[in-house]
Amino acid sequence: MFNEFMSGDPDFWREPDFLLVDLVSGFVNKGGMELGITLFIKGLVVTGTLTSEQEYLKAISGMFATQAKKSLVNPTKQEIKNTEEVFDFTGLAEDVDLTELYGQRDDEFEDEPEPEKEPEEKLKDFEPEDDERGTPAIRHLHLKDPVIIQPQPAVSFMHSQVSVLRIKLTSIDGWMVGKVTVDDDMTDFPPPDPHEIRH
Repeated sequence: MFNEFMSGDPDFWREPDFLLVDLVSGFVNKGGMELGITLFIKGLVVTGTLTSEQEYLKAISGMFATQAKKSLVNPTKQEIKNTEEVFDFTGLAEDVDLTELYGQRDDEFEDEPEPEKEPEEKLKDFEPEDDERGTPAIRHLHLKDPVIIQPQPAVSFMHSQVSVLRIKLTSIDGWMVGKVTVDDDMTDFPPPDPHEIRH
């Protein structure tokens, strides 16, 4: 019985947690909801706020465009516009409907209508597939104002230009909803009196 369990598809264990994928895709990327989360990644504890990939792409687009515009000498309005377009990464999101960003395609670009199918071919369309739902096609999540708790002391990235960390979903070992608060104030735990330490 144990061998039967272990002989399954080894790629199954390399896939990201489908619950986390659904949470990131549905609530964060598509719903625009921000959510505190704590991740366990290869022995590290990382905490922060989940933010959408669109917010991440807007932030890095703005940062690169600003840096590029600073390098221009007496730019024209067209040069500024071109620079902003070159560094606009918002269309690269994995989990967004491009019609929401760019509008509906014109009818002239629509494919030719399919020819009428034979009755036997129509029946094939109704055959159930193994898993019709599938998982969203995303590979990353985005953590705003991340704090790496281990190893001590905690490391924060709040004051960097773009304080959003992009993390591969397949690298996450565990997760929990909620952001961990880091308390650097150790006054509640004074060191013990040396005379009271027993060896």
